[in-house]
Amino acid sequence: MERICLEESYYIRGSICPSKKENNIYNFLDTINCSIGEKVLLLGDISNYGKYLKKMGVDVIILENEDYCTTSAILNNENCNIIKGSVEYMPFKDKYFDKVIFLNYFNCFENEKRVLKEIYRVLKYKGKVIIEDKNPNNLLTKFKVFQNKIRGCNGKFYHPEEVLDIFDKNGFYGSFREIDKEKYIYIGIKVD
Repeated sequence: MERICLEESYYIRGSICPSKKENNIYNFLDTINCSIGEKVLLLGDISNYGKYLKKMGVDVIILENEDYCTTSAILNNENCNIIKGSVEYMPFKDKYFDKVIFLNYFNCFENEKRVLKEIYRVLKYKGKVIIEDKNPNNLLTKFKVFQNKIRGCNGKFYHPEEVLDIFDKNGFYGSFREIDKEKYIYIGIKVD
């Protein structure tokens, strides 16, 4: 078990993303550490995580990519608000969320600067961004990146150090931990 130290410690027990091999919901709930009444935006491969947060008294909104919207989020997350839209143009008020969480999704956009501005805009002061994504240092991830380029996908898999640097330059203070050399988790706090 590793920890990320920011203003408070976050213990990382392993992956927080949904997996067919293992149930990571407990890792997810421990890592994101939500309180009753918090507003959380979920993006990406969220499985049924929204309904667990909702049961804990968290106000959950799921942003489904308008180009790849599936019914799985609707079926798996009853009582959650599910909005179809784009991470580059989020349909939310300024300083609305306490946490923005990306699960296997921080590589699915074309305009990095626009996405960072939107994350910054919708997060409250001291709000947290939490990202788990594939680590491009991993050979299998490199192969997937190559496949995606052949298919014409414009997304980019960021190295953990790149994510740290990008967010540091955009008003966040954060840290990351690698998980099983396949993935990483980044946790950042909006400080400006």
